[in-house]
Amino acid sequence: MKKRDIRERLAGEVLLADGAMGSLLVSRGAPPDSPRSPICLTTASLVREIHDDYIGAGAQILTTNTWDANRVKLARFDWADSLEKINRAAVRMAHEAAEGEYVYVAGDVGPLGELVKPYGTLTKAQVRELFAEQIRILLEERVDLLLFETFSSTLEAVEAVRAARELSAEVPILASMTFLADGKTPFGADAAEALQALHDAGADVVGMNSTIGPQESLEVFQRVVPYVPAPVSVMPTAGYPWLVAGRMVYPATPDYFRDLAREFVKGGVAVLGGCQGTGPEHVAAMAREVVGKPRRHVAHLEAAVPAEVPPQVAPGLETSALKRRLADPEAFVVTVEIEPPRGTDASAAVDGARLLKGFGVDGINVTDNPMARLRMSSIAVAHLVKKETGAEAVFHYSPRDRNVLGIQSDLLGAAGLGIKALLVVGGDPLKIGDYPQGKHVGEVDTLGLLRIVKGLNQGVDMAGGPIGSSTSFAIACAANPAAPGLDVEIQKLQAKVESGATFAQTQPVFDPAALDRFYARPESRLIPVLVGLVPLKSLKQALYFANEVPGMHVPETAIARMRAAAEKGPEFEREEGVLLAIELARAIAERARGLHLMPMARYDVVKRILAELPARGRAEGSPAGGGR
Repeated sequence: MKKRDIRERLAGEVLLADGAMGSLLVSRGAPPDSPRSPICLTTASLVREIHDDYIGAGAQILTTNTWDANRVKLARFDWADSLEKINRAAVRMAHEAAEGEYVYVAGDVGPLGELVKPYGTLTKAQVRELFAEQIRILLEERVDLLLFETFSSTLEAVEAVRAARELSAEVPILASMTFLADGKTPFGADAAEALQALHDAGADVVGMNSTIGPQESLEVFQRVVPYVPAPVSVMPTAGYPWLVAGRMVYPATPDYFRDLAREFVKGGVAVLGGCQGTGPEHVAAMAREVVGKPRRHVAHLEAAVPAEVPPQVAPGLETSALKRRLADPEAFVVTVEIEPPRGTDASAAVDGARLLKGFGVDGINVTDNPMARLRMSSIAVAHLVKKETGAEAVFHYSPRDRNVLGIQSDLLGAAGLGIKALLVVGGDPLKIGDYPQGKHVGEVDTLGLLRIVKGLNQGVDMAGGPIGSSTSFAIACAANPAAPGLDVEIQKLQAKVESGATFAQTQPVFDPAALDRFYARPESRLIPVLVGLVPLKSLKQALYFANEVPGMHVPETAIARMRAAAEKGPEFEREEGVLLAIELARAIAERARGLHLMPMARYDVVKRILAELPARGRAEGSPAGGGR
């Protein structure tokens, strides 16, 4: 017998959904660190048992075990080739369990697990294609409705709903976001606005699930339901979990869920179920208060839309000498790189910075776990440099090891410590460092990180929420004037500038001709570019750079000079490297806005190079400067 359209039933009654799948699978023996949906193939009986238990508890909506069955998430565990098999098996299993006319099968679709541009790498078109791949299979297997759940990004959730609507104008859609206790998504979107966006995209039912427990969910629900022009669903977690003997334990009891289910029904909920930590016992408890109950319709109110007020960035005197130098078109800016310690004693780095400040450099760069090897935090060392020497510090910062919450917290901390500049880098591959098995986080790429810093400078976080006092970073990006594909490199530089970069520091350049090709392009002058220079210390190093480091070009003339010097002895070899560096520095001063030296702690070489630069444009009181 054909099931009645769920939308017709929701017009007059409250429906009861099932509870968690993932946490219940783990509690029944599934590996906690593995994807859940492939269990439909590897241990199908376990999934079927959970479906049966939920139906026995009174659930009227059964969710397929497909929340993580998209290509992005499955690829992380080498299951992507089985995407179709997993989704089809999951739906068929749910249909078998829900046989009859009273239980609906909801095809479950979760977030992709990758951020969308501008902060991540996925375009909207790619997002829609990835969702469509999974949704098409769910529709072919004739799910009774589509369930989009646990989305923290409104943008991604809207694209998922749109992908579904492109494939089917008829299928019922329930789209659910995850909200915090303050009624906002983790990205800062207001609950009523987010749910309105889902409805506008084509969702028939909108709602909330995950993250918060029933009491906080009720409070958010009561605040937003009058402003949402669609039936609203709620699927709370069983409270905030804690770890006990290696297992996640959730505190909310079935009786507690039953009591609050009564309040949800009074408030006009359309669908009520559970999320992480809930099980058949919670659903059975709620069934007494939900199943067969008429749905209360809440009078709709129009949400007041406050006038958008741009964040205020208080003007003031620029206290950063480095930023003033970068803003002066006649100044030749010099920065020098130091490396943080492996341990807790940063005295060598601080002493090096003190020497460099005495030489008249404009900024001290502090690297971020270079070569993916453990070092003290670049922010901590930059703070010590500034505090102990008064020198301007530029900390390197990579999104490789941090999520977006940690990134923003670090950046606010750096700004609070008075650090005024950073260099955004991609980070060296973990496989070449101390921890080759370490997990690459990389929630955003370098362009996304640049946009985050730009936003903080404008007084807003990644979600657009005000942060009070704005940061005031000079934002550096990396560049490579000697890249073999100069067109691509120029395009990358332009994208970085558009994302927020205000100056650039480049990879080492050993050939002035490469600089001429670079500066022949007008895009190369969009921002000040500080050209990188490594003083060669040996023929061996020159050959290594020329043959083993991607994107680095050492001309044959330089190698021949280092080879001839090496034949005379190590001291001649080192001296030739310094002479080459002085020549290159002069060539850079004739072409570029600045010089970025990477001396590998050879500070005496820095002093010699700076002494040979022309004095044009140097900072007042410094022993060396340069022109452009």
